Amino acid sequence: MPEVNLRHLDKIYDGGVQAVYDFDMDIHDGEFIVLVGPSGCGKSTTLRMVAGLEDISNGQLIIDGKDCTRMPPKDRDIAMVFQNYALYGHMTIYENMAFSLTLRKENKDIIHRKVMAAAEILDLKTQLNKKPRQLSGGQRQRVAMGRAIVRNPKVFLFDEPLSNLDAQLRGSMRRELMLLHKKLNATIIYVTHDQTEALTLADRIVCMSMGHVQQIGRPIELYEQPANTFVATFIGLPPMNMFEGKVENGKFVCDFFDYSLTSEQIERLKDYEGKAVILGVRPENIVRDGSIPFKVDNNENLGMNTLVHGKVGGKKIVVCKFAEWCNYKYGDEISIGFEPDRMHFFDVETTKAIR
Repeated sequence: MPEVNLRHLDKIYDGGVQAVYDFDMDIHDGEFIVLVGPSGCGKSTTLRMVAGLEDISNGQLIIDGKDCTRMPPKDRDIAMVFQNYALYGHMTIYENMAFSLTLRKENKDIIHRKVMAAAEILDLKTQLNKKPRQLSGGQRQRVAMGRAIVRNPKVFLFDEPLSNLDAQLRGSMRRELMLLHKKLNATIIYVTHDQTEALTLADRIVCMSMGHVQQIGRPIELYEQPANTFVATFIGLPPMNMFEGKVENGKFVCDFFDYSLTSEQIERLKDYEGKAVILGVRPENIVRDGSIPFKVDNNENLGMNTLVHGKVGGKKIVVCKFAEWCNYKYGDEISIGFEPDRMHFFDVETTKAIR
């Protein structure tokens, strides 16, 4: 599988509306890249530029060393899997999977061998004589993937392929996609708004907002070292708790509490003494028996974990995630604190992380 190089891509529509700004990255051979972000962030537009379904306004697209910026889609040797499957209802599953090869007028024996190999990988051998309407949503999505696999493309593109499936089926399909990637060692660019898909599938994640790339990195990097407040609050469920305050005399001071900083934190924030900063703490990095009074609103018991919703300072809503079953009631008062090495600080003006 080849490398894909996206060189400073812009997408500007008629009227000057810009959907993607300066998208720049190298995708390595066999890498699973996930573009994630809210609706309208530019992720699907970027994918469609790679596919050739949207013109590239500025920049350069290189696939396997070839400049594909103005190349027609049919000549790019890519395969795209859509969220609505895009199957032909009057054809059998075999005919759907063989369709692109039939159009190319490939040898029938070669077509049969490729279709059967893909059906074996995707566990579809017993479904080949059926029509799409006879299959479940997950099976139809596998057929769409099989149609891409038989082409043996240089790059696979997936545009929210699991969004039409229920939660349980999405989980099983995520596992199938991971296995498929390992079997094919394929270069994959995958678009989703679902951060669970991004965190579980990706070798690297590209987090986008309002047409701009916010951060590129391994899933653990985006989770533990978010580049800014957008990434910090978008990646992770429940979202990171955010508090705006000031650094004063070795403490983080806000309207809801004062919190003593460690010597390492004081050193990191030395240029912010007396200035406003944002403190971010993930729910699972909140501990009990700290120095901050917390009044419980309600629990969400999730088996091994409990989400405890409540307030600090009588106003600020905070979510805690404790690794056990909790039976707090509305109005219960406890005290909380933060794991020191899991406290994140951000510049108020730039929203960037303070390292």
